[in-house]
Amino acid sequence: MSELKDAKLLKGIPESEIRSIERQVKTVRHPAGHEIVLRGEGGVGFMIITDGTVTVKTVTGKNRKLGPGDSFGEMALLDQEGRSATITADTDVEVAYRLLQTMSRRIRQAEADE
Repeated sequence: MSELKDAKLLKGIPESEIRSIERQVKTVRHPAGHEIVLRGEGGVGFMIITDGTVTVKTVTGKNRKLGPGDSFGEMALLDQEGRSATITADTDVEVAYRLLQTMSRRIRQAEADE
């Protein structure tokens, strides 16, 4: 299992701030084959993969794989347009889940303290 500090999005954030973010996230497990996110649905959270792999399928039919340290879910939160892709668990997957606004605030605070 990967740690949040290994997430690409959080690179460069001080350890103390990452520990604070870790205390605020929920960990959710999804079984292999489960559609974690469905294209077009509303977005309520941002997820960082801590274990397992997923396939991202876009509206154009393109696929790509994501694994530990990768994240998804930010676009729907930012533009209010609904999910832009369907994310399906290839293996059992564990994700750290949190509303993006809270993470964004913490990252900004950490950067301001540097």
